[in-house]
Amino acid sequence: MKNLIVLLIYLISCYCKVIKKETGPPAGVVTIKCPYDAQYVDRHKYFCRGTGCDIIVSDEESRQPTSQRLNLTDHKQDRDFLVTMTNLTGEDTGVYWCAAGGASPSDTPDLLMEVHIQVNPVIGDVGDSATFRCPYAEGYQNYSKCLCKGTCDNSGTNCLIKSEQGQTQAKNGNETLYDDTAARVFSVTVRGLKAEYSGKYSCAVITGVNIVTTEQELLVREVVVSDEGKSVIITCKYQKVQTSETKFKYFCRAKDAGCKFEDFLVSSLAPNQGRYILKEDKNLQPESSARTFNVTITDLRAEDSGIYWCGEVEGERKTVVRLEVNKVTPVTNSTSPGSSPMILSVSLIVVVVVVATAVFLLYRHKRNRTQELPSNDTNTRRNSQVPQPDCMYEEIKDTHNPSLPETNTVYATAQLPTMPSDDLTYSTATLPTNPCTDMGYSAVSFGEGPNTAAIAFRQGNCEYSRTSSDQ
Repeated sequence: MKNLIVLLIYLISCYCKVIKKETGPPAGVVTIKCPYDAQYVDRHKYFCRGTGCDIIVSDEESRQPTSQRLNLTDHKQDRDFLVTMTNLTGEDTGVYWCAAGGASPSDTPDLLMEVHIQVNPVIGDVGDSATFRCPYAEGYQNYSKCLCKGTCDNSGTNCLIKSEQGQTQAKNGNETLYDDTAARVFSVTVRGLKAEYSGKYSCAVITGVNIVTTEQELLVREVVVSDEGKSVIITCKYQKVQTSETKFKYFCRAKDAGCKFEDFLVSSLAPNQGRYILKEDKNLQPESSARTFNVTITDLRAEDSGIYWCGEVEGERKTVVRLEVNKVTPVTNSTSPGSSPMILSVSLIVVVVVVATAVFLLYRHKRNRTQELPSNDTNTRRNSQVPQPDCMYEEIKDTHNPSLPETNTVYATAQLPTMPSDDLTYSTATLPTNPCTDMGYSAVSFGEGPNTAAIAFRQGNCEYSRTSSDQ
């Protein structure tokens, strides 16, 4: 019986061993204090992660930390060492160990204390996803896991998503659960976030006898986008604190870690602070616990982009907003003042060249038209002229009455063009003033050859005559 009692005490002490829990905000800092016994004073100190104790930082000079965000300081007089982890992210949530070197350098480090680090709250933007990470103790690997909004009941009937005993995965709508039994962390990812999802949640391990829970908070950030120079109105939702004391409202800018009093930009105590104006909604019913107030930011600047928090002091519900201010680039002349004269000179040269080219083309066009007109006249004359190269003159005699004296000889003159041509042109016959008193008409005819022409006169004593010229 005595041995049974000792065994039960041993099992209870092992099962209920103390686990140190540390919580830090996103982008914040967490410090873990690891005490040790006198036998470890002169041994190396380690801080490791996971059940296999993967060392991430130590006091050994030869061993560099896995991240610049980690630091270990050994206080031998106090027999403890401090581990500092900065710039926390959701992935830092998990199971860690404080450890010290064994009796010899080759020995496996002795595990001194189990540490659970929780990064809280969980933050996501509207429409995106957020992941809860929930570490648990040794021995709970095969139990059901679930996530509840608010507090989980012992049976887990109000779970948003739940894995069955022995299972490592589950899916329910937009929620997905995965249990990493080796790391002893189960995670739940919620997709399609909405502003109303913000609030308190619980991670739970359901053993069938009891339920082990870890509280977490989800903050869904609303994304507000505007441009430089404009104004924007941010609506802050909060839960009215049920107290006789009047709590003031605040609006501040900070990282994911939240705000301190010195971070307040405007509050209900001083609602007008430069570009920040706070105005409470007076239309809500006094008995309503869900309240809102508006904060207006005027004359927006690019450096106003960031994370803002608002709510009621000491209130549970807060509003987180991610403001994005688009930088507006003014439309300016991209050329430098010194380059303006050069550009003007080049422009003038281009204009002069264009005008000169136009004048030249116009002059050339008129010149071509002028040359075409004489050419056309010449072609016309060529088509109508009879070529008479080297033409000679001969007398035209009256052959009808040879007894007449020579003084009655009739002359006809054949005039050739100034510029002879190979083409047929024309010839002109000029008669004397009175070659024959009874002449009625004259005729000019051309022979088959280009060098023969004949003139005939008919009436009275003048019948005909013929003249020819050879080349």
